[in-house]
Amino acid sequence: MAAYTEALPWTSSLIRLAYDLGESDTTAFTDPDVVRRNADASAQPPWLELLRRAIAGLVRLPQNWDGYGAAPLDEQLVQDALRMLLGLMEYDTPAPSVVPLGDGGIQFEWHRHGKNLEIEFSAGGSPSFYYYEDDSDREGEGLVEGDYDELRTYISHLR
Repeated sequence: MAAYTEALPWTSSLIRLAYDLGESDTTAFTDPDVVRRNADASAQPPWLELLRRAIAGLVRLPQNWDGYGAAPLDEQLVQDALRMLLGLMEYDTPAPSVVPLGDGGIQFEWHRHGKNLEIEFSAGGSPSFYYYEDDSDREGEGLVEGDYDELRTYISHLR
Protein backbone atom coordinates (compact mmCIF):
# COMPACT_ATOMS: atom_id res chain seq x y z
CA MET A 1 0.00 0.00 0.00
CA ALA A 2 1.51 3.33 -1.02
CA ALA A 3 1.67 6.15 1.47
CA TYR A 4 -0.49 9.18 0.81
CA THR A 5 2.60 11.30 0.26
CA GLU A 6 3.51 9.07 -2.65
CA ALA A 7 0.06 9.46 -4.22
CA LEU A 8 0.00 13.28 -4.25
CA PRO A 9 2.68 15.81 -5.15
CA TRP A 10 3.82 16.30 -1.55
CA THR A 11 7.11 15.76 0.12
CA SER A 12 7.65 15.43 3.82
CA SER A 13 11.30 16.35 4.10
CA LEU A 14 11.01 19.66 5.96
CA ILE A 15 7.56 20.30 7.41
CA ARG A 16 7.22 23.54 9.30
CA LEU A 17 4.20 24.87 11.16
CA ALA A 18 3.37 28.49 10.54
CA TYR A 19 2.12 30.07 13.72
CA ASP A 20 -0.62 32.37 12.54
CA LEU A 21 -0.61 35.54 14.60
CA GLY A 22 -3.58 36.99 12.73
CA GLU A 23 -7.27 36.37 13.20
CA SER A 24 -7.31 32.78 12.01
CA ASP A 25 -6.87 29.87 14.41
CA THR A 26 -5.80 27.46 11.69
CA THR A 27 -2.29 26.27 11.10
CA ALA A 28 -0.94 25.58 7.64
CA PHE A 29 2.04 23.88 6.15
CA THR A 30 3.42 26.87 4.31
CA ASP A 31 6.79 25.98 2.85
CA PRO A 32 6.09 25.65 -0.92
CA ASP A 33 9.06 23.31 -1.35
CA VAL A 34 7.57 20.96 1.21
CA VAL A 35 3.86 20.90 0.59
CA ARG A 36 2.86 21.74 -2.94
CA ARG A 37 -0.82 22.48 -2.66
CA ASN A 38 -2.98 20.86 -5.25
CA ALA A 39 -5.14 23.35 -7.15
CA ASP A 40 -8.16 21.22 -6.24
CA ALA A 41 -8.44 21.49 -2.44
CA SER A 42 -10.80 18.51 -2.39
CA ALA A 43 -7.81 16.32 -3.34
CA GLN A 44 -6.35 16.84 0.13
CA PRO A 45 -7.11 14.03 2.57
CA PRO A 46 -10.02 14.69 4.93
CA TRP A 47 -7.80 14.18 7.97
CA LEU A 48 -5.32 16.91 7.06
CA GLU A 49 -7.40 19.93 8.05
CA LEU A 50 -8.58 18.18 11.22
CA LEU A 51 -4.97 17.52 12.16
CA ARG A 52 -3.98 21.11 11.39
CA ARG A 53 -6.73 22.49 13.62
CA ALA A 54 -5.98 20.15 16.50
CA ILE A 55 -2.28 21.00 16.47
CA ALA A 56 -2.97 24.73 16.07
CA GLY A 57 -4.81 24.69 19.38
CA LEU A 58 -2.12 22.71 21.14
CA VAL A 59 0.93 24.68 20.01
CA ARG A 60 -0.35 27.62 22.02
CA LEU A 61 -0.42 25.74 25.32
CA PRO A 62 1.68 27.63 27.91
CA GLN A 63 4.15 26.25 30.43
CA ASN A 64 2.23 24.40 33.19
CA TRP A 65 -0.86 24.00 30.99
CA ASP A 66 -2.03 21.02 33.05
CA GLY A 67 -1.35 22.52 36.49
CA TYR A 68 1.36 19.90 37.14
CA GLY A 69 4.31 21.59 35.43
CA ALA A 70 3.69 20.39 31.86
CA ALA A 71 5.95 21.80 29.18
CA PRO A 72 4.62 23.49 26.04
CA LEU A 73 4.81 21.42 22.86
CA ASP A 74 8.30 21.05 21.45
CA GLU A 75 8.15 22.53 17.92
CA GLN A 76 10.83 20.22 16.50
CA LEU A 77 9.10 17.18 17.95
CA VAL A 78 5.81 18.26 16.36
CA GLN A 79 7.58 18.69 13.01
CA ASP A 80 9.11 15.21 13.30
CA ALA A 81 5.73 13.72 14.19
CA LEU A 82 4.01 15.40 11.25
CA ARG A 83 6.75 14.27 8.90
CA MET A 84 6.19 10.69 10.02
CA LEU A 85 2.39 10.92 9.73
CA LEU A 86 2.54 12.37 6.21
CA GLY A 87 4.69 9.43 5.19
CA LEU A 88 2.45 6.93 6.93
CA MET A 89 -1.19 7.91 6.43
CA GLU A 90 -3.25 7.22 3.33
CA TYR A 91 -5.92 9.45 1.82
CA ASP A 92 -8.69 7.50 3.55
CA THR A 93 -6.96 7.03 6.91
CA PRO A 94 -9.22 8.17 9.74
CA ALA A 95 -8.04 11.30 11.53
CA PRO A 96 -6.33 10.64 14.85
CA SER A 97 -7.04 12.36 18.12
CA VAL A 98 -4.12 14.59 19.06
CA VAL A 99 -3.01 14.62 22.69
CA PRO A 100 -0.31 16.81 24.25
CA LEU A 101 2.13 15.11 26.60
CA GLY A 102 3.37 16.69 29.80
CA ASP A 103 7.01 16.55 28.69
CA GLY A 104 6.35 18.67 25.56
CA GLY A 105 5.69 15.69 23.35
CA ILE A 106 2.64 14.75 21.32
CA GLN A 107 0.58 11.58 20.91
CA PHE A 108 -1.75 10.50 18.11
CA GLU A 109 -4.54 8.06 18.94
CA TRP A 110 -7.08 6.08 16.97
CA HIS A 111 -9.87 4.16 18.72
CA ARG A 112 -12.19 2.67 16.08
CA HIS A 113 -14.29 -0.46 15.84
CA GLY A 114 -12.58 -2.04 18.87
CA LYS A 115 -9.13 -1.43 17.38
CA ASN A 116 -6.75 0.98 19.07
CA LEU A 117 -3.47 2.55 17.99
CA GLU A 118 -1.39 5.09 19.89
CA ILE A 119 1.77 6.68 18.51
CA GLU A 120 3.76 8.64 21.07
CA PHE A 121 6.48 11.20 20.45
CA SER A 122 7.82 11.93 23.92
CA ALA A 123 10.40 14.65 24.41
CA GLY A 124 12.76 12.33 26.21
CA GLY A 125 12.82 9.26 24.01
CA SER A 126 12.30 7.57 20.70
CA PRO A 127 8.83 7.54 19.11
CA SER A 128 6.88 4.42 20.02
CA PHE A 129 3.54 2.80 19.26
CA TYR A 130 1.06 0.49 20.93
CA TYR A 131 -1.73 -1.38 19.10
CA TYR A 132 -4.41 -3.62 20.57
CA GLU A 133 -7.81 -5.01 19.68
CA ASP A 134 -10.60 -5.15 22.24
CA ASP A 135 -12.06 -8.48 21.06
CA SER A 136 -8.88 -10.48 20.54
CA ASP A 137 -5.41 -11.12 21.86
CA ARG A 138 -3.87 -9.23 18.95
CA GLU A 139 -1.52 -6.49 20.07
CA GLY A 140 1.81 -5.01 19.12
CA GLU A 141 4.18 -2.40 20.38
CA GLY A 142 7.57 -1.05 19.57
CA LEU A 143 9.62 1.85 18.36
CA VAL A 144 8.60 3.84 15.29
CA GLU A 145 11.40 3.18 12.85
CA GLY A 146 12.22 1.75 9.47
CA ASP A 147 9.72 1.54 6.66
CA TYR A 148 6.55 1.72 8.82
CA ASP A 149 5.11 -1.51 7.33
CA GLU A 150 3.88 -2.73 10.71
CA LEU A 151 2.23 0.63 11.49
CA ARG A 152 0.61 0.76 8.05
CA THR A 153 -0.86 -2.67 8.69
CA TYR A 154 -2.33 -1.55 12.01
CA ILE A 155 -3.72 1.63 10.46
CA SER A 156 -5.39 -0.39 7.71
CA HIS A 157 -7.34 -2.23 10.43
CA LEU A 158 -8.78 1.06 11.65
CA ARG A 159 -10.74 1.84 8.48
